[in-house]
Amino acid sequence: MDLPSEDSLRWLVARYASLLAEHGEGIGAPHLVQPTGEDFPDAFELSGPGVARFLQRMIDYAPVSSDLDIQLRFLAEEGDVGSCGTGGCGTGACGDGKSKGAQGLRDRVIDAEDAYLIELPERDVAPAVRLATTFARSVGSLVLYEAEADVDPADLGAMSEVAASACGFGVLLLSGSHVVGKSCGGFSIGRHTHLSAAEHGVLLALFTRLHGIKPAHARAHLEPTQREAFDEALEWVDSNSAIVVDLRARPEMLADGVFKIEPTKGLFGRLFSGSQAAAPPDIAPVSSRRTPRSAEEQRRLDEARALVDAALGKAETS
Repeated sequence: MDLPSEDSLRWLVARYASLLAEHGEGIGAPHLVQPTGEDFPDAFELSGPGVARFLQRMIDYAPVSSDLDIQLRFLAEEGDVGSCGTGGCGTGACGDGKSKGAQGLRDRVIDAEDAYLIELPERDVAPAVRLATTFARSVGSLVLYEAEADVDPADLGAMSEVAASACGFGVLLLSGSHVVGKSCGGFSIGRHTHLSAAEHGVLLALFTRLHGIKPAHARAHLEPTQREAFDEALEWVDSNSAIVVDLRARPEMLADGVFKIEPTKGLFGRLFSGSQAAAPPDIAPVSSRRTPRSAEEQRRLDEARALVDAALGKAETS
């Protein structure tokens, strides 16, 4: 699977960086949520209360207050609603529930001042991957609302997914970005996200390197296409380790989208480029007994590093 375009890569990194720059302390070090019984130990019931419990479990993993008043409303056909709240119930329509998502995604989160209302189309209750993806987007929207993030309404769907991925829901979103189904006409491909599988692969790869999560753990429950997207993105992220360093230490430097992007390198290219400080968190530096550099070698090395820093726009002022 091909990487996203350079413009998309810049947008993804910049939006991720802006969230960390403004709300990194609140986001903290999230748990990578996996579609397993360990992360979702409750027996799932295909009922209003059962779906509400599933939503509450996902909200528990998000960096939001545990006492938020959140109500869940089911959308049948347009204009028909049912309701079952996680902290209370409410009824009544509040808009047409339409979204400008990639596939006419109709779910949304409404800030009703005294509570949040999450609208869930009944068609999204099953299969499980679709429900998990839908609720991951909803949790991302909750995070943006609680953070009072300044988001262009046209970007709200995509930004809800960036926020959700930054909060640990990247595996669920990547899983829902490319779903193979069967019908009387043969196989079909569904997409339950605003961003593509390639884009979610990049977000998940950034998350794993930023938080030192082993790639094997991230890909353990991904289907082949999603795993391919993640692996391709991980090679790109490892070829741009300076981006991970900046995301961790100074995300505000990336928030405007102006930064150097290196092409994807092979394994040896990644091993022999960059500094040890920029190495992926789960790759330990190898000890060495090599002869110390001479003063002349060190001078040439310092000059080379200064040229690289200047090219990246990060040279220190004297």
